[in-house]
Amino acid sequence: MLLSNEKRLKIQGIIKRIAQDKSITLEERIYVEKYAHHNSTISLWLKKANSFRRNGTKNDGGIDNLLQSFGIDGLDKENHFKPNEDDISDWFGGAPGWLRRS
Repeated sequence: MLLSNEKRLKIQGIIKRIAQDKSITLEERIYVEKYAHHNSTISLWLKKANSFRRNGTKNDGGIDNLLQSFGIDGLDKENHFKPNEDDISDWFGGAPGWLRRS
């Protein structure tokens, strides 16, 4: 999905406000989610922004910083995969459509 420069800037502005834990409207959230569902780059931006909002920016150079830079939900203990309890297909069930298809 190609984006115009105007749409990209609008999306980046909304995502920046999410990362800073500033308020956004429901319409803005829906707008960003629509594009994140079809575009892996926007999905990554949104995951990173949500991580920054929840955990603050990790600049210590540790593993948390690495996880956050990749947009991986590894900072929250409840998001970790437990091989003895979790089914791998269920665990990835919430993945965006572009990831499920690959």
